[in-house]
Amino acid sequence: MIRLRLLVAATAIAVTVLPARIPTALAASPNPAPSPSAEQQLAQLNTQLSGQEAKLADLNNQVEHAQSDVDAINRKLSDDKQREATLGKELSMMGRLEYEQPTLRLTTILQATSLQQLFANIAQARLVANKERNLLNQAHDLRQQDEQAHVMLAARLGSVQAARDEAGQVAAQTLSLRNTVQDQVVRAHATNVLAQAQAQIVPFSGSGPYPNHFTFGYCTYYVATRRYIPWFGNAIDWWPNARAYGYPEGQTPQVGAVLVTRESAVGHVAYVESVSGSTFVVSEMNFTAWDVVDHRTITLGGRVPVVGFIYG
Repeated sequence: MIRLRLLVAATAIAVTVLPARIPTALAASPNPAPSPSAEQQLAQLNTQLSGQEAKLADLNNQVEHAQSDVDAINRKLSDDKQREATLGKELSMMGRLEYEQPTLRLTTILQATSLQQLFANIAQARLVANKERNLLNQAHDLRQQDEQAHVMLAARLGSVQAARDEAGQVAAQTLSLRNTVQDQVVRAHATNVLAQAQAQIVPFSGSGPYPNHFTFGYCTYYVATRRYIPWFGNAIDWWPNARAYGYPEGQTPQVGAVLVTRESAVGHVAYVESVSGSTFVVSEMNFTAWDVVDHRTITLGGRVPVVGFIYG
C-alpha cells in the first residue's frame, strides 16, 4: 500500500509536469533513462524486499498461532484452578466432619455387628479420604504442568513477536532504500504509474468500535473492526476457536455473520453484508491487496471453498 501511495504521488507529479502524450514526453525528456546499474539495483532490492515480506508474513502467522495457544492454556489454567479449589473444599469438609464425628465415635462401635465390620467401616472411611487427597494431588500436579506450559508458550510468543518486530524493521529499512532507488526510475515507468493510479482500489482507514488484537491490514483485522472477536488465531483457526468461546456456527449465510473459507494456506474471513437466497455479498480485506477493502458476491456451492458461518 505504501508503494501504491508512492505511485499515486508520482502520477500527480507526472500529470503536472509531463505533456498529455506521455510516451512522446518521455522520449523528449532532458533527463536520461536510468542506467542499467540503477535498474539492476532496483530489481535486487525488490527481490530482497519480497523475501523479507514473505518472512514477515510467516512470523505474523506464527504470532497468531502462539497467541491462540496462550489463550487456550489460559482458559485451561482457569479450569484447573477451579477444579483444584472445588476438591480442596470437599476435602476440607471431610476433614471437618472427621473432626466433629471421628471414625471411632461410640455410635460407630456400637452399631458394628462385629469387629470385622468395625474395621471395614474404618477402612472405607479412610479409603474415601485417601481418594479425595489423591484427586487433589493430581489436580495440583496438573495445574503445575499447565503453569509450566503457560510459561513456555508465553516465552515462545514473546520470542516470535520480537522476531516479527525485528523483521518488520529490516523490511521497513529495505523498503525505504528501495523507494529511494525507485525515485530514480519513476519517470521511465510513468505509463505504468498512470495505469495503477486509475485502479479502483481504496485503502482502509477505519479502526472500528471493538478491541482489535489482530495484525493490521489483514482479513482478520478488518472483520474484527466490524464485530467483537475475543479469540485469536489465523482465519482458518477461527472456525474451532469461535466454537470454544460459545459462538454458534452453521452453513447458512446471515447478515452480520463471519464467513470462513479455505482460500489460502491460512484461510480467509469476511463480513456478510447482505443475503439473497443462496447468494450473499461480503466485505473483506487483503483479498485484492493488503489493507484494501473490497466487496464480493458469493454463491453457496460455487467455487469459493466455504467452511461455514460464525453467528452470534
